[in-house]
Amino acid sequence: MKVTTTILSFSSIILLITLLFNNIVHHIYDHDNKAMDMFCMTETCDNYSENVLKLINNSVDPCDNFHQYACGTMIRNVSDRGYITDLIEKVRDEVEYILKKGWDQKKNKTNRKIVKSRSLATDLAIRIFQQCTRITSKIATKEEILEAINKQFNGLPISTNSSWPLESNKNSININWLDFYAHYSNAFGYEPIFRVGYYLMNNLYIQIDFCFMEFQIFNCKVLLKYMMSNKTNEKSEKEYEKICNEVIDFSVKLTKFKLKFGEKKLYHLKEIESDTGLNWESFFQITLNYGKSFRKEKNPSIIYDNELIIVEDALLDALKFIENTPKHIVFNYFWLKTIAYFLSNIKTTGFCPVSFFSDQFPLSFAIARLYVDYSLKPGSKLKAIHMVNQLKQSAIESIEKNTLFDDETREKAIEKLRSIIDFVGLPEKFMIDEQLDEFYGLQSSIDPMFGDNYYESYAKLLRHYKHIMFGKMGNDSISLRGINSFSPLIFNGYYSILANSIEIKPILLRLPLFDTELPFYINYAKLGYIIGHEIFHCVDKTGIKYDKSGALREWTTDKFEKKYDDKTQCFIEQYRNYTEHYYGLSQDNSTVGEDVADNGGLRVAYMAYQHEMKRIQNLGKQPQLFPKLVDKKMTVEQIFFLATAQFHCRFVTRTELNDWFTHDIHSPPESRVNVCLQNFDKFAESFNCSIGSPMNPEKRCRLF
Repeated sequence: MKVTTTILSFSSIILLITLLFNNIVHHIYDHDNKAMDMFCMTETCDNYSENVLKLINNSVDPCDNFHQYACGTMIRNVSDRGYITDLIEKVRDEVEYILKKGWDQKKNKTNRKIVKSRSLATDLAIRIFQQCTRITSKIATKEEILEAINKQFNGLPISTNSSWPLESNKNSININWLDFYAHYSNAFGYEPIFRVGYYLMNNLYIQIDFCFMEFQIFNCKVLLKYMMSNKTNEKSEKEYEKICNEVIDFSVKLTKFKLKFGEKKLYHLKEIESDTGLNWESFFQITLNYGKSFRKEKNPSIIYDNELIIVEDALLDALKFIENTPKHIVFNYFWLKTIAYFLSNIKTTGFCPVSFFSDQFPLSFAIARLYVDYSLKPGSKLKAIHMVNQLKQSAIESIEKNTLFDDETREKAIEKLRSIIDFVGLPEKFMIDEQLDEFYGLQSSIDPMFGDNYYESYAKLLRHYKHIMFGKMGNDSISLRGINSFSPLIFNGYYSILANSIEIKPILLRLPLFDTELPFYINYAKLGYIIGHEIFHCVDKTGIKYDKSGALREWTTDKFEKKYDDKTQCFIEQYRNYTEHYYGLSQDNSTVGEDVADNGGLRVAYMAYQHEMKRIQNLGKQPQLFPKLVDKKMTVEQIFFLATAQFHCRFVTRTELNDWFTHDIHSPPESRVNVCLQNFDKFAESFNCSIGSPMNPEKRCRLF
């Protein structure tokens, strides 16, 4: 009996120890889990907090100059060009990597470890890039290039009694320069004066733009030496020099038109024909005919004289100047520009002369698809869409509480905000292989699209693309909703007045602006601020002239407009005073639209982050913190304002600052940060700035 009692006592002790041990382990485990929930412990968060601390200049009081406090180390470093520039370069490097590694050289096929899409369009982009970097193409010599250029020029529909270059008064040229330009640009895939593209914003328009005037031919001595060493006729050096100087003089005058920065307008084709005296119907018909070899259609495309064309007045003036220039000079300009173009691109293997990131590159949507598949984290688009909805709701709440609005105007403003269409990331149709190929008119095989070298392939691609886009014009059965002509890989958030829509490009859905692993308040401070900025363009000085459908229609009252103008004037004077005081420069009111959107965007981003905070707390949770920032005694609100400010960190030279006020519709980075935060009382509360300090002025400007 005694033995049994002893055994039971011993068993009880063991059980007690076991229970105690389990309780301790559970407590430690539970504590660790709570710590994991409380702190963001990922590598992404660790790197982010490191970068935040790296930029801060602790010698500056945040209540004196918050931009210098938040961005101190970057704005003192001449080599730092800012997050935006770094992001753009990083994206370009990634896209180039995808295009380069997306082709398996050994197996001579698409590398499925890199490329997820099985679209013909993405394969075409990769293979053309391979040719472009000459990985799979033979590098031509200068002599071979000149011979090929002359052969192709002689194949163009022009009759002369002399060889290239043409001489004054010795050539009977039987074709007008515009028709020749149509043949020339389609044959070479190169448009040295203007390019025919498309403006896509739910509807499709033809757009005629100045080219970049790249591959200039000012170095006459280099070209003279080259022409003399490779001449194919009996012209003397003096004759070559005369021809070269004529072309250079023409080129200089032509470039001056480009520098006028004219506004783009919509014209009917017949209006352009009447103004310039040129037969544009013939030009477009020639362009259409070049693309017919790729597609056999029952109802071929036709461009009518009532077609709407987007063009700037400066280009129309340039076209009239060209028409009044002797033909032989214009044609020699094409010839020499072609030589300059091709010669500039045979210097290094691995260099691609055409920007695969340009709005004008025909396969920009296919390249964006490759980038999105490879680079964006899963869930990025869905989380960004959720943010857009929260920000729109916060903007509506802002309008509801705003005494600036009378009841009638408030109702219309809220109706317009609710009607905003948002396009986030890449359009869904381009995430489906079949629909991406359908957009580009690619069916069973892309082999006919390739020539012997990159230049031939690019010319074929350009002809095909123009023909496909012409075919979409006026075709109501083709939906272009959510598609615009801006490359998905440019750094841009965009509000369209005519469509009442905002677009957030895929490039914005990544660090340093956004990341699915970052706490929500960081994403609202950065990407949320950008989205909020675009939302408030809906009701800025220009936006209030258009209704919820994008139609030009008055919907505000006279009383509202008077109060609106008074409030806006406060911003004009505030930013002007800041510019004079801190930069010693003068500023007009050209930035006021962006300044107002900045202020509204900051407030609505803050409101949305606060709503998200309450939602999380109602679930019994708390926002995740950064251990390294908590160690520095930083609050969530302070981190929010730091995140917004550091988006605008970059070094700006005095020369850049002078140019800024001449050409940019945005205020400089320091103004965008400091003046916005001066107007926001929540910032001053967060950093305990005393009333009357630079970042907590007694007078504030507020519109929304």
